[in-house]
Amino acid sequence: MAGQLDLIDPQKRLETFEKISSEGLLGVNKETIRGNEYYVFSESPDNLLGYYQLGLTHGEWTHVVFEDQQIPYSETLSRSYQLANSLQNIYGIEKGDKVAFSMRNYPEWMFAYMAVTSIGAVAVPLNSWWQGDELEYGLNNSESRLFIADQERLERLGDKCPDIKRISVRSKNPEHSDIDFYKVIENQNKTLDNEVAVSPDDDASIMYTSGSTGHPKGVVSSHRSVMFAPFYWIALQTLLKESSDEENLGIMGEGDQAAVLVSVPLFHVTGSHAIFLLSIPVGRKTVLMHKWDPEVALDLIEREKISDFTGVPTMSYELVEAQKKNPRDISSLRGLNGGGAARPPEQVKEMRENFKDTSPGIGYGLTETNALAANNAGDLYSEKPSSTGFPLPKLIDLKIVDDDGNDLGTDEIGEVCIRGACNFKNYWKNQDATDEVLDAEGWFRSGDLGLLDSDGFLYIKDRKKDIVIRGGENIACLEVEAAITEHPSVLEASVFGIPDERLGEKLATVVSCREDQMIDEVELSGFLASKLAKFKIPEFMKFQTEKLPRIASGKIAKKQLREEAVSTIGK
Repeated sequence: MAGQLDLIDPQKRLETFEKISSEGLLGVNKETIRGNEYYVFSESPDNLLGYYQLGLTHGEWTHVVFEDQQIPYSETLSRSYQLANSLQNIYGIEKGDKVAFSMRNYPEWMFAYMAVTSIGAVAVPLNSWWQGDELEYGLNNSESRLFIADQERLERLGDKCPDIKRISVRSKNPEHSDIDFYKVIENQNKTLDNEVAVSPDDDASIMYTSGSTGHPKGVVSSHRSVMFAPFYWIALQTLLKESSDEENLGIMGEGDQAAVLVSVPLFHVTGSHAIFLLSIPVGRKTVLMHKWDPEVALDLIEREKISDFTGVPTMSYELVEAQKKNPRDISSLRGLNGGGAARPPEQVKEMRENFKDTSPGIGYGLTETNALAANNAGDLYSEKPSSTGFPLPKLIDLKIVDDDGNDLGTDEIGEVCIRGACNFKNYWKNQDATDEVLDAEGWFRSGDLGLLDSDGFLYIKDRKKDIVIRGGENIACLEVEAAITEHPSVLEASVFGIPDERLGEKLATVVSCREDQMIDEVELSGFLASKLAKFKIPEFMKFQTEKLPRIASGKIAKKQLREEAVSTIGK
């Protein structure tokens, strides 16, 4: 069998992909979507309701493990259908209505996503780290008719959005007893009462993402584009397996049931698509973590025989470090994957040396592309550890363009553009923002700077957009700046990212205060606590009464401030 390194050659990748996609589940054909032709999976169901039926092909299997709960897939479907019936029968939810939910990584998150999308309503998973004002914005902006949330999120929202009905999940608050999830669904049938006609290009979800401007934008994706992602990853693993002597790279079990550890939030496309949705057609056990802790993660890997780990790169590196200090039997682990941030090449080498039976991998994608663009894994990753990988032939196209949109050549740095059936439809209620990044031919401008080498491997170099990525979380600097300047003592503020070994970046700010109203880190952090999720509150703060420095155009000299901050922290 040919080695994985043969796949460095673009022609070899094409030949191998054509072999695995000639027929069966991974068969592809061209379809016209919003005026453009794309390759799609010809055997993909029409909608997510049909997609969920793929999980039944494995017979009875353990779908979710959470603390002492073991939930078979049949129960997942039953709970989802009961909730779907409640949505229709009790709350009057119809096709196209928006239903929002926000909670910790509980099994009910999955039930909610499946229930909402099964009846043609639109799932709106809100960031569970958001505070009351942010939740209020997401609910109002999405025009959600119902909010499903755990106790903490319901209490954060408080009396905001009084017209939006609520369902509580695992709440101990007596005031929530009448709207308890299981009380709401207890008298409903475990099969769907009213099936709704849903086409592949109907709206499936609105997922919020922080860009370079103001409030987060709602990314609208269709059923087809959501389902395209897990099919794509199955095709990718099949491609790697076809060119490898390794029997199993983590996603699909052979012998023991495949199992994945959920260490990232389900409201991210990594959690919802690469973990939750991907696990259904391959019959993979999904083990939920309450909160990230590498020691607990290793215990779960040993106990549940985890075969696949997917998280931000810092998590997989922390696993390596924790395992060296306190070894467990993690021989079941095959895939050690990362996404959402860059991974230093030396970490790839260390992972290979310390987790010899695992295949490290990394992926690059955005909410707007349903987590897809490029992937690197196994021997290819060791060969090109600085690259985020290649797109599968036919399914996704990449190009690099300059500021004027002109195509650039090999090894030239420009903006990364992505085209495929994975791309989103539009930003919710924001056509101007949509037109800025999505052109008539279906190319999405990512806002990331990168290059393609002569083998078609992508290297991410920087960002054009004014965002910071902290441990996989996008933070819009403008949003944080706006919140800081709401403080009556603040004249202006500049927010930016500074390097951090563990998280990739952490947030910093330089604040100009009114001369007689100087504040400090404690006061500003307390002020921001009710306005912003904790991860958006800068960890490094500098206060001054002088105005912030400017560049020739009159804009704040953010680059200078960042360099000064990095220099100060380094001392």
